Amino acid sequence: MTELTTSIQAIEAAEAMSLRHRVLRPRLDLADCAYPLDAAAGTRHLGFIMAGDLTGVASVFHEAREGDSDPHAWRVRGVAVCEAARRLGIGGQLIQEIIDYVKQQDADAALWCNGHTSARSFCEAVGFIAEGEAFERPPFGPHLVFRRRLGGT
Repeated sequence: MTELTTSIQAIEAAEAMSLRHRVLRPRLDLADCAYPLDAAAGTRHLGFIMAGDLTGVASVFHEAREGDSDPHAWRVRGVAVCEAARRLGIGGQLIQEIIDYVKQQDADAALWCNGHTSARSFCEAVGFIAEGEAFERPPFGPHLVFRRRLGGT
């Protein structure tokens, strides 16, 4: 029997874009899968490699939500797992790696993201709490803000 090798590693934004496009934004152009802070200092892109293939990605940026001035805010974006590898815990492993990275950068950090309402159970399973009411993000549909404090007050 062959053992299935997996790893999580830092990747470049360009590597993440292909999976972001395929999973999160298939009806848009590949260029629409680039995020404004992809190349910013402190940004981290992670890839989950299974049997040599990139099967999951996630990114984190040092960015406060609009209207929020929290200097410890970090935004999670672009969490995507290819369809064939869903429900294997890959997303949760990527989030844990993000948490570990952010804690090293900022002991008082708080994570946040805009997540599709259909991702609520996943977000809550990895320790995020939904805040406020759902809002529409055209053309992506209804979303919620999710937050998770990692340290501090």
